[in-house]
Amino acid sequence: MINLVLAIRSLNIGGAERQFIELLKNIDKSKFKVSVCTMYGGCQEVDIMGIENIEYYNLKKKGPYDILGFYLTYKKLLHRIKPDVVYSFMPEMNLFSLWCKPKKTKIIWGFRASNIDLDKYNNIAKLVFLLQKIFSNKANLIIANSYSSIEFHKSVGYFMDRSIVIPNGIDVNKFMPNKKENNNFREKYGIDQGGIVVGIVARLDPMKGYMVLSKAAKEILEKHKNTVFFSVGCGDESIKIECQKVLEYNNRFIWLGQQYDVERLYAGFDIVVSSSSSESFSNSIAEAMSSGCMVVVTDVGDSRRIVGDIGVVVEPNNVDALLYGIDRALQSNYKYIGRMCRDRILNNFSIKNMIESTQMEIIKCVE
Repeated sequence: MINLVLAIRSLNIGGAERQFIELLKNIDKSKFKVSVCTMYGGCQEVDIMGIENIEYYNLKKKGPYDILGFYLTYKKLLHRIKPDVVYSFMPEMNLFSLWCKPKKTKIIWGFRASNIDLDKYNNIAKLVFLLQKIFSNKANLIIANSYSSIEFHKSVGYFMDRSIVIPNGIDVNKFMPNKKENNNFREKYGIDQGGIVVGIVARLDPMKGYMVLSKAAKEILEKHKNTVFFSVGCGDESIKIECQKVLEYNNRFIWLGQQYDVERLYAGFDIVVSSSSSESFSNSIAEAMSSGCMVVVTDVGDSRRIVGDIGVVVEPNNVDALLYGIDRALQSNYKYIGRMCRDRILNNFSIKNMIESTQMEIIKCVE
């Protein structure tokens, strides 16, 4: 049995966290003795507590400047566990896992981002990015969730010779069309049968393109009186405020904030937009498609690979392109295309494929 530590920065709401939890739930516990480490815990800790045959450790890091204390705590724990492999998610946890692991322990880093514009982030994030680049040749393996992530990190000087791609896996039994939830959603928000619901599921972050979407949505709302937009996600509230100004506080663009039952919301959407300027593998695109939604996406990361020849792909950071894409989707047979979207996810991006590929790579790393 392989002694495995799975480590992540936090268990708050996010795509990386969702994949991390799916891996924990589905990994073969007869082959792996699993311990879980987080820096900060998070709102999804309760999901971890319900998983059998794992040990969970919240290391309670006190903030970005708690460096030495956290280092000593994490190092002591890893030397007590003596794992064969540490598989870590997110840059900060990647670095500490490398620095704190026992000498003979193998280290796997998980990369979940591409085309990062560091100018939009603070100095700590920039330092972590640089340190991760410096130490990237020390990882035994880097598992990226997209080809674009590998290409990006190579282009900025990371050592990526020991990297592979394992795409995210989608829970197609959780994210699926649901007529009852669709009716409940429409009733709750007063949307009649002729109304078309356009959603975005993304945190309020500079790279998610909310300003571009808001400018396009303003035009769409004026042209298509039967259309309503919904935003799901929390983060930088200043982004929301600026978008509301662009939209002139239109009550047909509804901000739902953080939600914990996002699968019910997807069931209420007809079309889902991803307006990002940077992505790796977008969970929101794949989950929306699995839920039977047509998608309009920007051509970043592996979004085009996920969509294939279904849906609409447009240039990023371009209001006119996004406006055209959403307008085209609204005038299409979006319900039929949504069914085709679900079929694509069923055939290409299942959780089973993600779990089997990950297990195989961990085993190979130990051998």
